[in-house]
Amino acid sequence: MTERYDAIVIGGGVMGCATLHYLAELGVTNTLLLERDTLASGSTGRSMTILRMHYSNRVTTEMAWWSRGVMANFEDEVGSPSGYQQNDWLLFPGSGNEDAARINVNLAQSVGVETEALDIDEVYRRWPYMQFGDSECIVWEGKAGFADSHLVTSGFANSARSRGASVRLGVSVNEILHKNGSAIGVRTDKGDIYSDRIVLTIGPWTNVLLEQVSDPLPLHTVRHQVIRLQQQDGFDDIAETFHPIVVHIPSGLSARPDTPGYALIGYREDPVDRDTYNQGVDTEVVVEGVGILADIIPAYTEAAWASGWSGLFTVSPDWNPVIDRVPGFDNMVVGAGFSGHGFKMSPAIGLSLAELVTGTKQTTFDLNPLRFLRFEEGDLLKSAYGGNVFA
Repeated sequence: MTERYDAIVIGGGVMGCATLHYLAELGVTNTLLLERDTLASGSTGRSMTILRMHYSNRVTTEMAWWSRGVMANFEDEVGSPSGYQQNDWLLFPGSGNEDAARINVNLAQSVGVETEALDIDEVYRRWPYMQFGDSECIVWEGKAGFADSHLVTSGFANSARSRGASVRLGVSVNEILHKNGSAIGVRTDKGDIYSDRIVLTIGPWTNVLLEQVSDPLPLHTVRHQVIRLQQQDGFDDIAETFHPIVVHIPSGLSARPDTPGYALIGYREDPVDRDTYNQGVDTEVVVEGVGILADIIPAYTEAAWASGWSGLFTVSPDWNPVIDRVPGFDNMVVGAGFSGHGFKMSPAIGLSLAELVTGTKQTTFDLNPLRFLRFEEGDLLKSAYGGNVFA
């Protein structure tokens, strides 16, 4: 018997599950999500899950701000908790980046984000247990935070399932079936499945399927290491156990509190092979990362290394995603190249992919800056801080 759905989503990370949820919101419920492993088994499950809105481009600022609202009210909107925790967020621009930081703050304020560029005297008054180095100002966001990647991913999936969507795990998609410039389904290791709409959200494996029907995207993978620290006894006598999230532009380090008594450091983006990379953390990276954090929050000088892991960022040339229809295919869309920004913008990305594949005339966000062909056209998005994860 032939299987047919109104839409097939390939990839069971947060992007695919968010897309499935928003397809249901748009009334498309005869849908199928295919995942070769388990939900959130790839980059999603290895994310630091920081939610911040500080960006150099309006579209990503708007998407991050809108998504933060969804994460903060997830149970009301989706029907289950996201593990959201609101937290102050501080960006250390470093010497010479004050103007760039203030420009980005003005952009975020114009979107509605609660943010300021604070002078050094003010940040020392608010957080006397921290050190601020040679930064001429510190950027603060008051409604940043973090959430739980597995809760968010499963929440989106279960919301869609409750309205008729299907999620099938342990199924590998090997081929996009197409005819006369239109996608007609997929060939899997379990057989062919047909649909008039296809959504690709498969992270580092995007080009494996994309190049069957189109030119590939200029993507590469980097390894992002995450170090889990245990705070020593008496930490809260010399610092706040639940201190602000920290982003340090000069080193590329980010850090946030985790469960009580623990913290996470995210550090390094090193090119790797997607299939063979080391999923643990390197001792020398732990030593270096903890040293940088201890320079900012000296209370971490005696912290213990508890555990850690590494995940993949799928990176585009401008460190920003592609959210677009595949050229030549009105009924196939791709979300790829999230470059470390994906989780924080996943609700907006899922909505955008759902709108594109259903043919919505006007999408909620202006997706033109994130179009597929911008690299070929030389129209890349700009970053105030150079090409990196803090785009």
